[in-house]
Amino acid sequence: MKPSPDLVLNQAFAKIAMEMGPALPAGYGQGSATTTGVLLLLVAQEFNRAADIRAKENSAMRTLFTEAAAAAGGDLGARLKAAAGEREADLNVATLDKANAALKALLIELHTHAERAGDAALEARIVRLMAEAAAARQVFLPAM
Repeated sequence: MKPSPDLVLNQAFAKIAMEMGPALPAGYGQGSATTTGVLLLLVAQEFNRAADIRAKENSAMRTLFTEAAAAAGGDLGARLKAAAGEREADLNVATLDKANAALKALLIELHTHAERAGDAALEARIVRLMAEAAAARQVFLPAM
């Protein structure tokens, strides 16, 4: 048997949160065990989707930057165009996260530009992109 990381993490969550935590005396230790178990559950959920979510977010931001670069113009337009043409060297989560952080910083600048320019359509696209990103990262806690 070759257990997957998410299976191991889910099993560890169940053992700690459902068996070990409740067996501890009420107080800090019990609360800490439960918190640790929940963190393992969240890591298990993130394991399977981390690279996919970040790659899709990065792609969506780059698509938006391509479309917004000409309208933004100037230095911001040039940086949007440059960012839209970049690609990650690999699909490691750390690499994707680094690019994601830089793209989000640029997205904030674009959003500020859209607000100042009164571009309601661009503002709406940015908000929609961020809402979709938040929905994709939603975590689910089991009923206990």
